[in-house]
Amino acid sequence: MAAEDRSQGASQGLLDRPDLSEPAALLATGLGKRYGSVVALDGVALTVGPGELVGLVGANGAGKSTLVKIACGLVRPTTGTATIYGHPAGSREARQHLGYLAELFRFPGWCTASEVLALHQRLAGSAGGPDERAELLKLVDLSDIANRRVEGMSKGMQQRLGIAQALVGDPKLLLLDEPTSALDPSGRRAIRGLLLQLRERGIAVLLNSHLLGEVERVWS
Repeated sequence: MAAEDRSQGASQGLLDRPDLSEPAALLATGLGKRYGSVVALDGVALTVGPGELVGLVGANGAGKSTLVKIACGLVRPTTGTATIYGHPAGSREARQHLGYLAELFRFPGWCTASEVLALHQRLAGSAGGPDERAELLKLVDLSDIANRRVEGMSKGMQQRLGIAQALVGDPKLLLLDEPTSALDPSGRRAIRGLLLQLRERGIAVLLNSHLLGEVERVWS
C-alpha cells in the first residue's frame, strides 16, 4: 500500500508535486480496516495532491481495493480517517469531487456508449447533456462508436467507456481500480496515454494496480 502501510509493504509512485494552495485531493491518516480476524489495512497514510498522479501498487489481496472503497464511501474504516478535498469520505461534498471505476464493472449490453453516459449523468446529477457526452467520448477515443451497443465492444473499448463514465460531472479526483489488468498490450497503451491526458487536464488520479511494470510505464 502506501509508504506508511506497515502491513502489506507495497509502494506508491508520485509524478508531480501537489498544489499546496488547496486541500489534498485524497488524504488518508492512520487508516485501518479489519474484517473479523483479517487485517486488510493497518495504519495507512497516503496523500494525493490536486492534479497529482499516484500509483498504488501491491499484490492481489493487499488491501488496495479496500482503500479505494473507503475513499469512495463504500466501506467504513475501522480506524483512521479519509477526506476528499477536505470533506469526509462518503459525504455528499466528497462524492461531488470524485469519479470511480471499479475493478469489476459491467454496463448493460443493450445500451449504447452514449446511453451509458446519459444514465450516469442522471445518477451524478450532471447537467452536461449531449455536449459533455460528446466531449468525454472524444477524450477516450470512442466518438466513432457513440451509438454502438456495449455487447458489441471489445474489452478495451468498455474499459475506456468506464473511464469516461467516471469523468461525468467533471470530478477533480479519479479513482481507478486495476484499469489495465484485463487488457491486451494495445489496450494498456491506450489507457496509459489517457492517464497522461487526465494529468494534463489537472485531474488527480489514484491508480490502483498489482502490475508494477504497468505503473512504471505511466511514469516512463
